[in-house]
Amino acid sequence: MTNPVQTSLPQTDGSKRYVIIEPVLKKDAPAHLHETGIFKIYKDAFGDESHLFTEPAENEGQADDLPDEQNPDYLGKLHFSGKHWRYEGSGLNNKEQETLAKLIRNAQSVEDTEEFPESANPPEDLPLNPGSLS
Repeated sequence: MTNPVQTSLPQTDGSKRYVIIEPVLKKDAPAHLHETGIFKIYKDAFGDESHLFTEPAENEGQADDLPDEQNPDYLGKLHFSGKHWRYEGSGLNNKEQETLAKLIRNAQSVEDTEEFPESANPPEDLPLNPGSLS
């Protein structure tokens, strides 16, 4: 996954929590970006999709953005290595972490087949099986 994705996480009270999954990319050559296996998670209003990117950012200069640790919308990071993942942060509960990890894995496998769907929202019946990403 090389572009940010908006999605929602089902809550126990039936509501949804809206988030943005932003892949952290590394530039290894001019105009060549690749995934790092790290995905930042932010709160999202979800009503306004105009701020999403259609292509990965390629900033050469220093960004003047608010550091993640000071950003009230920052919920943490998911790190992927092989079949394993870990969460760094405190803004997501275990079920939310597992749902996002499964969503990212599914998006990566679909992207690998070059048939990436328009919407990467998780299906309503997404099973929550702790620790199972195989």
